[in-house]
Amino acid sequence: MTSVPPLQSDVEQELTAPPEALLDRPLHPKIRTLIEYWLSIRPAEAAVPGRVHFEPLDVPTLLPNLWLADVERAPALRFRYRLVGTHIARAFDGDPTGAYLDTLTPGSRDDRVEASLGTVATNGQASWRAGRPRLWRLHDYVRIERIYLPLAGDGRTVDMILAATLFLDRYGDEL
Repeated sequence: MTSVPPLQSDVEQELTAPPEALLDRPLHPKIRTLIEYWLSIRPAEAAVPGRVHFEPLDVPTLLPNLWLADVERAPALRFRYRLVGTHIARAFDGDPTGAYLDTLTPGSRDDRVEASLGTVATNGQASWRAGRPRLWRLHDYVRIERIYLPLAGDGRTVDMILAATLFLDRYGDEL
């Protein structure tokens, strides 16, 4: 496994890119594992895997950090939590499964969380970020590292986002 250098809580990094391009970055081992798994289930070089290809039990150590969001496109782009791992539910003081992102985060620092999900939904690339939490309920955590990966039932149109969020101290250790 790759060692992760400590980052200060105010250092923010964000990158939207093809998932394989992110492997060149110093990622937390769990984030790297999920990207490598996503690449392994991709049915063809140019295709995006669908939910049918993703088996959560293939990545059991990631389950507490995983979440899935449905992508709804009409009447407007919107995201609904479909599955939420226990570490995510703990960070939100409850399980948001079935709720829409925009109804749960009215006090977020900005709209960049939804914008990042929207970018993944429209371009089919991954979005990685490390830095301070952006959602108001997560203020107790020093920093997070997260990955959003597209899923598409037809191999092209993103209909779900597979994500992992890690809640970290300033040394990169999970809290």
